[in-house]
Amino acid sequence: MPLPEKIGRYEVKSELGRGGMATVYRAFDPSFDREVAIKVLPREMMHDPQFRSRFEREIKMIAQLEHPSIVPVYDVGDMEGQPYFVMRFMNGGSLSDLIERGSIPIDETAKIVEKIAQGLAYAHRKNIIHRDLKPDNILFDENGEPFISDFGVAKLSESSSNLTGSGVIGTPAYMSPEQAQGSEIDQRSDVYGLGVIVYQMLSGHQPYSADTPMGVVVKHITEPVPEILKILPNLPEEADAIIKTAMAKDKTQRYPNTIELAKALNTLAFGSPGNITFQTMNGTSRLKPSKTMQLSRGQTTGLVGVGIVLLVAIIGVFLLRNQLFAPEATATSAVATEEQNTPVPVLVVVTATLEEPTASSGQTFAPACSADVVFLPPLGKETNSFCQQKIPYAFALMEENANFTVLNTSTPGSKCRQESVKNGEKVISCTGPSFAVVDLEVCQLPKLTQEELAQCSLGSTYNPENQCCIALPPEKAICKVIQIQLKGCGG
Repeated sequence: MPLPEKIGRYEVKSELGRGGMATVYRAFDPSFDREVAIKVLPREMMHDPQFRSRFEREIKMIAQLEHPSIVPVYDVGDMEGQPYFVMRFMNGGSLSDLIERGSIPIDETAKIVEKIAQGLAYAHRKNIIHRDLKPDNILFDENGEPFISDFGVAKLSESSSNLTGSGVIGTPAYMSPEQAQGSEIDQRSDVYGLGVIVYQMLSGHQPYSADTPMGVVVKHITEPVPEILKILPNLPEEADAIIKTAMAKDKTQRYPNTIELAKALNTLAFGSPGNITFQTMNGTSRLKPSKTMQLSRGQTTGLVGVGIVLLVAIIGVFLLRNQLFAPEATATSAVATEEQNTPVPVLVVVTATLEEPTASSGQTFAPACSADVVFLPPLGKETNSFCQQKIPYAFALMEENANFTVLNTSTPGSKCRQESVKNGEKVISCTGPSFAVVDLEVCQLPKLTQEELAQCSLGSTYNPENQCCIALPPEKAICKVIQIQLKGCGG
């Protein structure tokens, strides 16, 4: 389909995306000298009266939503029978883009979720359920502030709409069990979707995966909520509890609204739920200000006055000191000048030759190890692998004080990173193209105390298991290579 030159008065620059529901274009508004995004119903869908009715309902519904965390609508129009609406162009990318760079820390996750939760709560008060929450529908502006977009599949919870289509609308990976089963939904369905997003932000991948979209839907309905601590054991246990509450199969067991979910995350991340409520929807304050920051203008003026008094007192002490300890009158001017000048720090480098300790110096050494005592190879193994959105992932475990390096592989694009450390083990994740083989070199020297290191002479090191000194091994002798085979995910 060729790119239209204009839609209404808007000059089309490029196509931003195309899906089953609509096509989105990037355009320029000459009337206000700004870039915009235009969402248009595809012509091939015009024959479906239900689809057109749903699209027209979306236009009217979004136009009513005015909130700092919802992408604003600027204009609505019709082009040769094709309805469209014009939105603010968000040039900061999407949450999907952010997640692709890696898992997101708890504090940053809490900040983003708080803004989104307030926007959703505002919509819920207007009896509007989003029903299609996902990272692609959370967009950022140039300042990094998050906004909710695409209420196109939302539903008025008390609507009298006569649309009778029985198809389930939404994205399988983020769909609540009741929505997937075609049951009645309310704001707790959006709580579920937001819980799935929290899981993905913290872990870097979705909670459920399957070979088909229907397989994912079935897992949302039947399988327990995955324990995020199994892949990220360094996370606080409260993080797992928050996710399991938000994603409870029974909606009566979930947080009653998105505000409560945001408060729980704030408490975990910052130690305070913050002051967000259903009445504070502007998103301008994340946490309650500390008492030291709640100063009136009079208090501020008082503090400034006290500071000035202290400064004058300090200057007075220095002046008095100079009077009491002034140089004698008989001192030469050269000496007086030298005393009054500010001393210049001088870096003095002292070198010394350290002699190797010997038995004659009184140093007691551990005995030499026998020939059968050798360095054991480091522990390390692949634990599990899976596919997520056609991207293969694999996890490996190794000891905490081990180091790892991704060796050159025959398949470019393979990479590994440390995810967490807990109970003396590192959790490493690897990804790359389908069927890629990642060679992970793991190296580990024994972890010794200063007292143990002092037991052996230069050129050897202490073996704590046998309490003896063993010769330092050649480079790479204490390394091993773990070969990680990534799955074929159809990517």
